[in-house]
Amino acid sequence: MKIEYYIETTLLQYLKTKPIDSIRVIDLIDEIGICKGTFYKYYKDKYHLLVCCFQKYYYDDILSGAEDWESFVLRSLNTFRKTPSVFLNAFDSQDINSLRNYHEELMGKYFLPSEPSEADEYFRYSVEVFAHVTTDIVIEWLKNKCADSGQLLMKRMKAIMPVTLYYGLMKNGGK
Repeated sequence: MKIEYYIETTLLQYLKTKPIDSIRVIDLIDEIGICKGTFYKYYKDKYHLLVCCFQKYYYDDILSGAEDWESFVLRSLNTFRKTPSVFLNAFDSQDINSLRNYHEELMGKYFLPSEPSEADEYFRYSVEVFAHVTTDIVIEWLKNKCADSGQLLMKRMKAIMPVTLYYGLMKNGGK
């Protein structure tokens, strides 16, 4: 197997019990038995590793079946529900390179038009705020042991959707 697999799966094991900000690269490389140079050959830092890991093991699958933002959210919820501690610990970061920022960018892609120049500044800001707030809703849901249904969460998200996003979705064919 490739060394990236061992690094990524070791990170996922650590995330079951520790937030990403408390996991150190040195702990990962000691656990696997590799040198620092090997780690940095593949990853810039632990946040880059985290994003690569989640892209490969979670988001590729979520995105491959997501036709619109609603299916992206529902597929995400179903995936997150399987290992909530991993996701809570992965999202629990104050770093600018955090998984939270990456997740919000992915979510935002369903709202922004294919031609970036078509989105005005206010619309972009609405997308950012909505993605941020809905991520907060998902994190609270995970903290509450996924008590509510995905449909109920979707209803809450729709209730707080800015009008500009709603009209943007309609203009773009409900993307």
